[in-house]
Amino acid sequence: MRTANCPRLHTPVGTADRSPPEPPPPRPCQTRPKTIRRKGCGPSISAFCQPVQLRHTRCIFLSTVTPDTASRQEDMRGKRMLRMRVGSKALAFGLLASAALAPGLLAGTASAQNALPSFVLPQTLSFTDYDGVSDDLLTAGLGVTGLSSAVAPTVANPLSPTVAELRRRAIHNAYRGLVDTSTGGGWRVLYGPNLNANYVDTGTEGKVAGREYIALTDDGSGSNYQTMIVQIPANANQTQPCMVTGPSSGSRNVYGAIGTAGEWAFRNGCVAVYADKGTGNAFHDVTRDYLYDRFGQFLPRGSVGAATNFAASFTTSQGAFAAAYPNRLAYKQAHSGKLVDGKWGDYTLQAIEFGFYAMNQYLAAGAARFAPANTTVISGGVSNGGGAAVMAAEKDTKSLVDGVVAVIPNVIPPQRSGLSIRYGASTLTAPGKHFIDYYTQIAIYAPCAALDSSLTGAVLNADPSGSPSGSRANRCAALKGKGLLSSTTLAAQAAESLQIIHNYGYLVEGDWEIPLMENLNAYRQIIDTYVAEYGRFRADDALCGTTFAATNAAGAPIQLPIATAALLFAAGNIIPPAGGISVIAENAANGPINEVMAVSRSTGLADLNLDAALCYRSLVTGDAAPGTKMSMRDKVNSTRVRQGMQEVVGTANLRGLPSLIIQARNDEVIHPNHAGRAYFGWNKIVEGSASKLSYIEVPNTQHFESLIGTFGPAAAPIYLPIHHYFVRGLDAMLANLRTGATLPQSQVVRTASPRTAALTAVNYKSFLPDMATAPSAANAISVSNNTVVIPQ
Repeated sequence: MRTANCPRLHTPVGTADRSPPEPPPPRPCQTRPKTIRRKGCGPSISAFCQPVQLRHTRCIFLSTVTPDTASRQEDMRGKRMLRMRVGSKALAFGLLASAALAPGLLAGTASAQNALPSFVLPQTLSFTDYDGVSDDLLTAGLGVTGLSSAVAPTVANPLSPTVAELRRRAIHNAYRGLVDTSTGGGWRVLYGPNLNANYVDTGTEGKVAGREYIALTDDGSGSNYQTMIVQIPANANQTQPCMVTGPSSGSRNVYGAIGTAGEWAFRNGCVAVYADKGTGNAFHDVTRDYLYDRFGQFLPRGSVGAATNFAASFTTSQGAFAAAYPNRLAYKQAHSGKLVDGKWGDYTLQAIEFGFYAMNQYLAAGAARFAPANTTVISGGVSNGGGAAVMAAEKDTKSLVDGVVAVIPNVIPPQRSGLSIRYGASTLTAPGKHFIDYYTQIAIYAPCAALDSSLTGAVLNADPSGSPSGSRANRCAALKGKGLLSSTTLAAQAAESLQIIHNYGYLVEGDWEIPLMENLNAYRQIIDTYVAEYGRFRADDALCGTTFAATNAAGAPIQLPIATAALLFAAGNIIPPAGGISVIAENAANGPINEVMAVSRSTGLADLNLDAALCYRSLVTGDAAPGTKMSMRDKVNSTRVRQGMQEVVGTANLRGLPSLIIQARNDEVIHPNHAGRAYFGWNKIVEGSASKLSYIEVPNTQHFESLIGTFGPAAAPIYLPIHHYFVRGLDAMLANLRTGATLPQSQVVRTASPRTAALTAVNYKSFLPDMATAPSAANAISVSNNTVVIPQ
């Protein structure tokens, strides 16, 4: 394995530390190009005072020179023309090569020098070559066997893990957090590193040799940067080049999509580009003044420098916050003031542009050989990453993207009336509610609803860990006391709460996950982070009386242990409360305390911090919580939140791109009526006959792939892997873009549940039938008179 840090002038690349001191700034540019000649690097290449890095006979150039306007316009025109003809980049590559549509583009001449995108911070750019034996791109050296193990990779010194150790644990966690790796559930049969492009077991560990580039990028704010990675397999297809995006799901780190988009990319000889979407487990330990660098190392601020994912700013000052709230943590997504969710699409597009730079460095010796006009680019993603993939298509003004495949995407459709959804015999007249609207609503009622008799036997149907016994029952009583429920018995209050949830557009098919979501604090995770983010609040604003910190057994805030902090980057989807970090109820009657232990001042009950839940709901709706009046400050804060909410709403305009949205019908995290179904309907209204979006709905699937084995008996799980349809959707999209093959049309895929046998290459279609190119009338999904019609 060799590593290199690019921005050093005329420096041979050997084995180097991945976190060197920042180099001095480049000297001022000359007024005329400087010609640099190096033996073995091909023809002379012009550069404007840029560092040159030699590795064997390969030259890597960091340049601020961009293609001339005419070349870029010609490139985009050619791409659009080819889409109009057959939608096939295979033909595009041949046409460009023979007709020289953009002179010098494929030849690697001086007129087509590879240019580092201006948004990349040069001092953070580095790459590592992996041999595919001791370490690799896809599995971090673990292979399919190591990924199959629930035991996390070891760390020699947990207080100071190495970059390689953090990477290995992050990839292990990402894989096992996003796909079902249990025996019989599809792992190593329908997906897994051991399979080839035809889903045949190769008999290998599935390790992938190649090069990995990493850098921080700037979105124009000049601080709190994003991490992006490009992985190029050594056997990348250079005849029919392809690229797939992997924006991280949830709020995971930059490796979050490696087991979903990355695995598929390498199976098909494609380049994988990843973005952490501006989230990525980035904390600031305010009291210690420790930050995370781009590799996930927890270090003093002075060691990290300005080039970091997140260093908090404050409404008052860092010192004042640390004194008033010792040992508290600031979290980038909640407290950066950037509203990163509104830029998910921009970050995904940045990753694509960074991907072309990296491809040309590694595969074309620094010549601008690979470009959007000759490379098939699929914007793919899962969950929040799926939302980012869709948003990238909406914002793509450079014709970077050729197709979209998004699974259970967190998409927020246009917020206006006029759309209905008919599902079976019922009709919903107000679908497409805002993500934070439906979350702040369910967060109030879910603790009580989880006690409904229909959910007896559901997974993790118990009070949240650490909360007083009866805390969910106390929530029922507190809601009744505030006039939000009318029933008088606990059973009736639970049933009423569940009905209120259904009336807000939630499907009955998702009920079985409500107790699990509540037990794992998932609803509180979302509202505590996203409302603060939408309003661009800082940590010291302590919105709705909440902060973040580690806690002791009694729930009191304590300093985050170094052993926990040092491995936090690799720990997964760490939105507090999770990963040893709790939400602190500062205003509780017994506070400050872990909010699951909080006694609300307004009710006198340990009701899982109902006061905060009602506060967040008030900020989203602009209406006062029951029994209260909104102060002027509350009204201003609500305006800030609701303004931010509008900034993350989609347009539903996919610019005529062929697209697949694949929705889990039983999803309790991203709700079909408010996300996939509604977005599909609005897309057909907005784009009309130009729309090429197919909406695929899959019953008996849900959001938590890694927990499939816990839902139902081990021998007959009730849920099936929707990841299977993600990879098959990517297959269909690649075939469509290369050969014009027909994409599956909008439909319900009739899966069979429970799964009564282990999935094999022979029997899997009995449970997971193919998406039909032309579905039957009984399964077809359509839009008519502004109504989405979904067969039940």
